[in-house]
Amino acid sequence: MARVLIIDSGLPRALEGRSLLGEGLDAHLVREAEGPLARADGDVFDLLVLCGMSAEQQAEIASAFHAHRRWRLVPVLYVSDPAAPGLAIPGTFRPEIDGIVRGHRTSAAVERKMRELAREGVSEAVAVAAGPFELDPVRLRLAAPGGAIALTEREAEVLSMLLARANRTVPAAEIIERGWGLEVDERSLQILRRHVSNIRRKLAEKGAAKAVRTVRGTGYRFEVRAS
Repeated sequence: MARVLIIDSGLPRALEGRSLLGEGLDAHLVREAEGPLARADGDVFDLLVLCGMSAEQQAEIASAFHAHRRWRLVPVLYVSDPAAPGLAIPGTFRPEIDGIVRGHRTSAAVERKMRELAREGVSEAVAVAAGPFELDPVRLRLAAPGGAIALTEREAEVLSMLLARANRTVPAAEIIERGWGLEVDERSLQILRRHVSNIRRKLAEKGAAKAVRTVRGTGYRFEVRAS
């Protein structure tokens, strides 16, 4: 069941706590961000919902959560006051993973958007970063200096192991056995070479063609040393 943290500055104190939003959403309701932020390193949710505040206040709170690496993978739903003129977009809004909706915490439109954005397991994922590169293993996306790169599941698995040991050689056999759970043979080595080739092509399109190096007879290395 997806865990949702809802911060609503207009929430009555009596309603703070935990509740179920129909089937599949375990909601935790609070008025203020201070408590969840104090526990942010160890208590991560699958979705953050910000209600009853200005876009500037929403951006400030989202930025505070994003200071904790695991929270950077968590989508944020910015709920805008339907009575406010126009639609203010917080500076922290990420169109590729976040959402904006007009309404109130109990609005049907807000609940629909929560169900659309909440994905069980996001809270357990960990972004893998090295230098200017950061891998989102949930959305299979690599943030690179030249822009975001969409990956296949296998490509993300390879990059996760390489980024975790950046500037060090990772044996091909280790990627195949530990990362994929396969036996090392000519077929699995060929599959790995093909995935690495695809990763290099995608990196080259973003100006990072030399990031993945082949260490002949051993494996691969992701280089992030300053040039």
